[in-house]
Amino acid sequence: MRLKATFLIGSSLLFVVSGCSTPYDLKKTKPRISYTTTKSAKDVMKCIRDSWRGHQTTVYEEKIDNGYMIRHDDALPGATVAIVMIEEKDSEVSVNYFHRTNRIKQHRLEEEIVDCK
Repeated sequence: MRLKATFLIGSSLLFVVSGCSTPYDLKKTKPRISYTTTKSAKDVMKCIRDSWRGHQTTVYEEKIDNGYMIRHDDALPGATVAIVMIEEKDSEVSVNYFHRTNRIKQHRLEEEIVDCK
């Protein structure tokens, strides 16, 4: 009986860990949304961040070398659901959105990214 319980716990942990995504993992996929804008990277970041924070509790921003990354995490630690890379290149700012799920609420996040163009 103890062996069976240990197996079930181990299997559950493996399932939880395998379902987690990191920003690095997401950036290896094709962006769901990609565009360039003449707005500053900081203005785009603030627009998207503030829109997302209006209805998501786990939204983080991070300064990167040439711009910003906005991250939305799931309830589980280490489970990144979506990221937006906002990077300045010459006189343009590129915006790339990556996600790991097709949940309905993601569509709202996508609309807000496009609205900040």
